Amino acid sequence: MPKKVPEMSPAQVRNLRHGVVKKDSKMRKAGEPCVAYHRVGGVDGLVLQCRPPAAGQEIGSRSWLLVTTVGLRRREIGLGGYPDVSLGEAREQARQRKEEIRNGVDPVEQNQERKARDRERQRKQVTFGELAEEYYKIKEVTFRGKNPQRQRNRLRNAIDRCVLEIGDVQIGDLTVEDVVRVLSPIWTTQTPTATRVRQTIAQIWNLAESRKLVFGKNPADWDRSLDGWLAPAKRIHHTRHKPAMRHHDLPEFMKFLLERDTTPARALEFQILTIARPTEVQFAEWPEINLDEGTWTIPGSKMKNRNPNELHVVPLVPRAIEILRSMPQSGRYVFPGYKGKEQISENALNNTVKAIHQESLKSDGKGFMDPRYNKIACAHGMRSCFKNFAAARTDFDDVVSELSLAHLDSDETRAAYLSEQILDRRLQLLNAYARYAYTGKLPRKRQRKDF
Repeated sequence: MPKKVPEMSPAQVRNLRHGVVKKDSKMRKAGEPCVAYHRVGGVDGLVLQCRPPAAGQEIGSRSWLLVTTVGLRRREIGLGGYPDVSLGEAREQARQRKEEIRNGVDPVEQNQERKARDRERQRKQVTFGELAEEYYKIKEVTFRGKNPQRQRNRLRNAIDRCVLEIGDVQIGDLTVEDVVRVLSPIWTTQTPTATRVRQTIAQIWNLAESRKLVFGKNPADWDRSLDGWLAPAKRIHHTRHKPAMRHHDLPEFMKFLLERDTTPARALEFQILTIARPTEVQFAEWPEINLDEGTWTIPGSKMKNRNPNELHVVPLVPRAIEILRSMPQSGRYVFPGYKGKEQISENALNNTVKAIHQESLKSDGKGFMDPRYNKIACAHGMRSCFKNFAAARTDFDDVVSELSLAHLDSDETRAAYLSEQILDRRLQLLNAYARYAYTGKLPRKRQRKDF
């Protein structure tokens, strides 16, 4: 017969505390505080678990446990914390659990099933639209780089497209058919946008999965869900290069550009001389400029497909330095915008190209078109203009022009980029390009060098 534990009174229970280690062991030393389990009597297996106090506490946490067996398995069934659950209440709960066990019920499994039902009920109550808004709030503070507002706008637009169609759908009921309903109208006509929308839906589902609101396959996953419903994006969308004028037309274009006395005109001229992307010029900041050394150091966070910790150093030709010296240095950005805006607008450079195109049409009827696409050239297309000039009109190595364009595709070009020799060679190429842009004179033949 097991020894019967005498029933403790409420006052006795109130004085129960954690224990101390009595003997040294591999894990503990004698005298160290440890968890103690006090049998309080009244119901077999009812114990008060007392933990050592945490920092700043006088008394550690205490909670009720019913230690018993269910079938062949030992169970520790939690009955609540002390003193929130009194001694009398703990004994009553323990008797009820014992009765349930005698009737064939496992209280632990019953509790697990109840929690699963609660999760399922919660899952049914959360809509896609509600979770999408939570996802947006999580992501919007993480955007960095040259234009975080543009990133936020893109995500906002993607979410709005989803919510319009499936915002009221319970997240747990979201199906592949729902995703296809969102994507189908724009999949073939606006493939890049549709791809971003699909990725957004997939990420919102992942958020729901991390919260245990959904289970199973992600309905927006391409390989596991959508392949077979929609044509592969690569088959229906081909990236088109930005429209660019022929490099033969650059000297004529520069004549029109020099006649314009505006900040966007100087920004466009600076972009042509540095071969930077338009957004890199738009967000160029004075701390990145070193007029004494004649360099512009662009952080990787402002560049396309670049590690944020990498830097791109642009050697500046004399005219580029002259432009910088002509700009006011009172603000953060090199090229300030109108009406108090910190920087020029996103479309300022393209609008300048279009305005010059219209002037040329009125003057000689030629304009500045890309004959491949029959479209007006754009600011980004100036990079293609430079590449064509370097390939067709100079004997500079291809790696020099590629590094000038910040195209780092291999370890070889990355290693070359770090050398002072290649920086000097890049400046020579940019000077030759600037000379051609302003005078139409081609560079003298140079000895080919390999890097």
